[in-house]
Amino acid sequence: AMRKIAVIPAYEPEQKMITLLREAAAQGLELIVVDDGSGEEFLPIFREAESYAYVISYSENHGKGYALKRAFSYIRESYEGDYTVVVMDCDGQHRVEDALALCEEGERSRTDLVLGSRRQSGDSPLKSRLGNGITRRVFGLVTGGRLYDTQTGLRAFTDELLPKLLEIKGNRYEYEMNMLLELARQRIPIRELPIATIYIDNNAGTHFHAVKDSMRIYKEILKFSMSSFMSFLVDYLM
Repeated sequence: AMRKIAVIPAYEPEQKMITLLREAAAQGLELIVVDDGSGEEFLPIFREAESYAYVISYSENHGKGYALKRAFSYIRESYEGDYTVVVMDCDGQHRVEDALALCEEGERSRTDLVLGSRRQSGDSPLKSRLGNGITRRVFGLVTGGRLYDTQTGLRAFTDELLPKLLEIKGNRYEYEMNMLLELARQRIPIRELPIATIYIDNNAGTHFHAVKDSMRIYKEILKFSMSSFMSFLVDYLM
């Protein structure tokens, strides 16, 4: 069996993260937690996390994309052989069984990215339903690809895809969209696996800023669409 590594970026986490780590470790996942500049107030939680995970810490908050790439760099430098990486959120909204299922799916097609796809319903927060719906349609228009959940944080891939992910730009939430856009550009398959849709306290604990972070994401989509259009224009003229 391939090694399974869970990467958990964390900014000002709650005790729910320790519960997640305890369960994930019990299920055989190797854990890497990134403290994205949470501050001294949260040191006790990260010290407790060290009982289950390797913890990467730095003093200044840089964003989710930066935290992920710090963990990916550590994995590339420290792990040998074949392995699967799954990215999980620290707030308890991803189930360990879903993370393991994504790892197993990724092992079957080692060059693909596997997304944990949530189905939105009337019980989902309105902001999440609107954001997912709009982004899904815009992503389809600019790439020609069809993805239901472009905003999911639960993602799995193998060591074969890791070097490409380290090359993708973006330090905050836009990194996750850039990942999808760049893989679509390179025609690398992106597959979705249904997972449980969990929003705790109406997603009140999210650090996603509806206006500021959405602007970052749509700026990257616009840049991608303009780049694609210019490439088409050059090819056409030639």
